[in-house]
Formats: sequence, structure tokens, C-alpha cells
Amino acid sequence: MNPKIITLDDINEYRKSSSDILYLTTKRNVADFLREKGEAVCIVLKDENDLPLFEGYKYFITEGVQDIGHLNMVYCHQKNIPFVIAESEELTIREECAGDLNLIYEMYEDDECRKYLEALPITEKRNLNTESQSGYALNEYAKERLEAVKSAYLLYGYGMWIAEKKETGEVIGRAGFEYVDEHTVSLGFMIKKDERKKGYAKKAAFLCINYLKENYPELSIVARCSRENKASIAILESLNIPFETV
Repeated sequence: MNPKIITLDDINEYRKSSSDILYLTTKRNVADFLREKGEAVCIVLKDENDLPLFEGYKYFITEGVQDIGHLNMVYCHQKNIPFVIAESEELTIREECAGDLNLIYEMYEDDECRKYLEALPITEKRNLNTESQSGYALNEYAKERLEAVKSAYLLYGYGMWIAEKKETGEVIGRAGFEYVDEHTVSLGFMIKKDERKKGYAKKAAFLCINYLKENYPELSIVARCSRENKASIAILESLNIPFETV
């Protein structure tokens, strides 16, 4: 997704368009106007002291600094489009979206996963998967989870992502990173039961590692793994990622 980036500080210059557009503005009244129109908006801060003027907004950039990758992510977040992290001929690594929650739970309910991964929070109702204008009707837990995940992606620039087959769009697992400290992230990956032993875990991890090295070269990558999880240990060794067993 590569939206047009348009700077707008005068409401009178606004023209409705069918194109994908992310608007940048330094004006609160313009931001409010654009949001009412259903447009994607990113605030341009001239000074950090201006931050209180934009209470209720969470997408910001500093004047004079435009990271196209970041702005594309901002647009996707506001339009509920999964931001694509990396692609290969076989796989797409993308951010989690509303329709993924049930699939994630199904993957984690596998006994093999439960041996090595922490359980997800228990909830009687997850994603209702009810078709609606926005694609899905979410219960409160699903809404809170999705907003927390999106906020983490925005704050850190990384997180646990979805791995799907590029040709079919089938979700087959998760891969990505968790925060350790300001200098270090921990690599994690899992593939659902019927897609294991096909090389997908290593391929997904490899795409994630390349993305992090390209975009956050200052971060070191480590991993933790159960000493009984021989398959994951073999993958980490082949990727030359330092890890500890528990």
C-alpha cells in the first residue's frame, strides 16, 4: 500500500478523492475536519510543545522528517489494512488485523504449541467474525487487543506478525519480535500444525530478520527456546541467532 501523501493546512483546499491518500497537517481544525470525512490523517508537529493541542490523536511526525515506510503504516492502521512487512515468492509477513484473532487462537490450541508457548488470554467470545461495513464486528476484548497490537507496532516498529501464503492468502503462523530492552529484541515464530516440516518457519523468520536488520540495524536479535523443542533449536542454529534454552 503506497498512498499519496498530501499536506493540507487549509480546509478550503480539500477535494474529495477516490485515491488512497494520507493527509499531513499542522492544524487541529483541519485534522478534525479530515477525520470527520473519514480520511487518514497524520499530525505534523513543529514542536513537542504542540502535542497537547492534538489530544485524541496518536499518529504524528516531526516537521521536516518523512519516513515513507512509517507513513504507509500510519495509513494502513487508520484504514484497517494489514501493513505488509516483507514478502517472498512463497510468503507474506504482515501486521495482525481484525480477521486474524480466531485463526490465532486455533493455532495456539494445538497441543504441540501449548508445550512451548504461553497460552493466550481466555475469552468466551473472541472475534465474532460477523461481516459488517468494516469487514468484522469485534467484541470488546478483540477491539482492545487489536488497538494494543497496533499501538505496539507503532511504538516499536516491530512486533509479532502474521505469516501467510502469498498465493492463497492462507494464514499459516506468526513470526516477529518482542521487546527485551532498548538494544535487544527476541525472535519468535510458530507455524500451524498442518503446515509444519515444510520450511515455512525458517523462511518466515528469515524475512523478519532481514526486515529488522534493514530498518533497525542498531538492534540485536536473540531468542529463547525450550530445550525440548528440537525443531526450533535447529532453525535458530541455521539462522545463526544466539539463543538460550529453558
